[in-house]
Amino acid sequence: MKELSDKELFDIVKDDNTQAFSVLFDRYGNTLLSFILKRIGSISDAEDILQDVFASLWNRRHKIEIEDSIYPYLFKAAKYEVIDWMVQDQKRITHFERLVLPLENEPVGASNSDEKLMVQELSCMLDHEIAKMPTTMQSAFNLSRVEGLSIKEIAFRLSISEQTVKNNISLALSRLKLKTK
Repeated sequence: MKELSDKELFDIVKDDNTQAFSVLFDRYGNTLLSFILKRIGSISDAEDILQDVFASLWNRRHKIEIEDSIYPYLFKAAKYEVIDWMVQDQKRITHFERLVLPLENEPVGASNSDEKLMVQELSCMLDHEIAKMPTTMQSAFNLSRVEGLSIKEIAFRLSISEQTVKNNISLALSRLKLKTK
């Protein structure tokens, strides 16, 4: 089966052949995982996204038409899954900030000591993790999250491209997410 073209192999997958599906996974899994990992920065999240891509392929196999190679379809599916993951990750970070920042700014005695201790520990842990980041990543993250600058303003201030700023902020968020799990 390994010598079959993508089209021939996928036609067999459409007949509910899990062995052919496994060959497709073996053929493209590592390449897609590498692509996803470069954008996400977390191996466990990248593996989850890869599984989602192939689960979607399996679930939609009867509706998908392949002309020659299945790679463009898989690449596009992985790209959209990464975007969805980033949007969800940003929502989690925003939600976290909404929870923590009001607690940090409350006057003394306004909340119980356990909550304050948790906030202080979490804040200390985040500061420690941010301090371990490469300088550019640390600067981009702080300018974005602490000073509230736009991507364009950060790029100008750091003399780097806007895409580099986005990548650094995304990687910083991924690192922090891993530490807060």
